[in-house]
This record gives sequence, structure tokens and C-alpha cells, in this order.
Amino acid sequence: MPSALLAAALALQVPPPPSASAAVWQAPAGCPDRDALATAIARRLGRDPGPDELALDGRVERSGATHFRLDLRLTVAGHTQARRLGARRCDALVDAAALLAALALDPTVAARGEPVDLEAPEAGELAPDPVPGDAAIDPAPDLAPRPEASLEPPAPAPSPPPPDPAVTAEAPLAPPSPPRRRGPGMLLRLAGGLEVGTLPAPTATVDLALGVLWRRARLEFHGLHLVPQTESRPPHAVRVYLLGGGVRGCARLFRGDFEFPLCGGLELGGLRGEGRGPGARAATGLWAAALVSAGATWRFHPRLGLLLAAQGLVRLTSPRFDLADPVEPVGLFNSAPVSLRLLLGLELHLGDPR
Repeated sequence: MPSALLAAALALQVPPPPSASAAVWQAPAGCPDRDALATAIARRLGRDPGPDELALDGRVERSGATHFRLDLRLTVAGHTQARRLGARRCDALVDAAALLAALALDPTVAARGEPVDLEAPEAGELAPDPVPGDAAIDPAPDLAPRPEASLEPPAPAPSPPPPDPAVTAEAPLAPPSPPRRRGPGMLLRLAGGLEVGTLPAPTATVDLALGVLWRRARLEFHGLHLVPQTESRPPHAVRVYLLGGGVRGCARLFRGDFEFPLCGGLELGGLRGEGRGPGARAATGLWAAALVSAGATWRFHPRLGLLLAAQGLVRLTSPRFDLADPVEPVGLFNSAPVSLRLLLGLELHLGDPR
């Protein structure tokens, strides 16, 4: 008998599980789930909403590298409102959704609930797309059934809490519309690194690129300079350097904070040798090579990224630098058939259709 009384007492102290039967909640991995949302609503409201009392549809998506966006639709007593909220942390959006749901069911929860503690997103990071359609919904939810008209003036309703600057309440939403098609973005990159094979010795290289960005591909035009190196055949020597440019197309893999571009293209340039010694002179010849490249870009800012890339080049044509001799020419230098290039650079993305 005492054990039965103890079991009954413990059962009364265990809170019922959160109710989420009327909630639809979709969020990226790592965000709080639907049960966490139901628990937050019950904490704000002071009770669990009934199964037919509240209908909630919330969808959380990433917006840029460090922000989240919530599209929220609430229905109470046949009245529906929609909101779009943005914040740096996904759990903050769950708390904001719980507060809005609790206010829709009971406007007096604002007087007893704790404030929503969110970080304000940077200005301009979460500007909403224009939303066509239905009439705008008032920012303060008023979804309770309206009482019959009476001769006495109604008591003033509790004023809603002041807007929290940490939550960006954006334009009211109509039913989701198809995403707008956006034009391509632009890329600007400055890189430097090491090159082996084209000149007489390993040398430094400077690469400047301008490109066009699409969601899954990009097209780049680049110019490069190889710092001069010298090949000596006493009493003669030749000082060689390269000025060139090229075009390459790239596939953009695994979009997000990290991107892995795979590229192929063609390079053309002028390989110039300046002879030193008796009878030596300067000459420039056509240099051409096919290029393949694999790299990784870390997007540490919505518009900036750090690129590390390895490039392989197969020589198509290259001049030979020989010393004219009355009997037989003496070869001074010829580029290797294959070259390797390692680059580290900073990229600027403008209007990237991510």
C-alpha cells in the first residue's frame, strides 16, 4: 500500500510530455527539433495547448554563412498570421516562435514571460524578398474570437511587448511564392604562390583573376607573371620570365562555408629570354599550355573567401633558347613538358547567387 501511494505521488510530479501534434517544424541539422519547440511554447504559455487550439508551421533555413531565417505561420480560432524572422542562432528563432505562439493564444503572457535573448544580425544581411499576395497581417497577433458588441467601452487589451532589436521582424508573408531568378555574380581574386617547370628554376608567381559566378559553375579570366630565373652555361646565360593569361571554367562543388572548385582551361603567354655573354640577344616566343586545377575556398565572410589551389599544366608549345654557333647551336634552356603551380589567394564575391 505505501509503495502504491509513493508511485502515485511520483506520477503526479512528472510533467506530461510536450504536445506537438499540431506543429510542423523543419530546421537544419543542429537546430532544436519540434519537441523543443513544444516545450518552449508550454513554458511561455504556462500550459500545453490543446490539439485543436493551435496550428503552427515553421521552416528554418540558412541565410548566408552565419545567419538563419524562419518562415512562421500560426493559426488560432480560424485566424492565420505569417511572419519572417532572422537571427544569428537557430535556438533563438525557436524561442521567438514559442513567444509568438503563446501571444496568439493568450496576449497576457507578455507580462509574465522572460524576454527573447537573441543577437541582432548585421544590417542588410537578411533583407526579405518582396512578397506579393494577401493583405498584410498586423504585427501584434489578435487571433482570439471577438466578443459581441456591448454598450460599455471594452477594457483596453494588454499592450504587446516592445519589439526586440535582436529579432528582425520582416514583411508579413503570403503563401510561399517561387524563388526569383537572379543574374550571375562577379568574382575578383588576387593570388600568389610557387611554380615549377616553366622557368629554369622554381619561381614565384602572381595571378589576378576576374570571373562570372553562377550557382553551380563559374568562368574565370586570369593574368599571370612568373618572376625571372636564370640558366647559366658559362660563359653564357639566359634570363627567362613569362607574362601570360588564360581562361578556365569551373564546377562549384559542396556549396556553403567551404567550396571545392574543379577547373579546366587554357593558358597563352610570351616566354622571354634575355641572353648574356658574347653574341647573346633577347627573344620572345609563344608559350601555350592546357590547365587543370583543384582547390578549396573557405568563405569566412559572406563576400570574402580564402582559396588554396593546385594547378597542373601540360605544355602545348614553348620556345627554345639556343646560342647560335657557326658549327652547331648550343641549347641554353627549354621549358619542361609538365609544370606544377600552387596558389594561395583572397577572393571577393559580389552578388553570388548562393
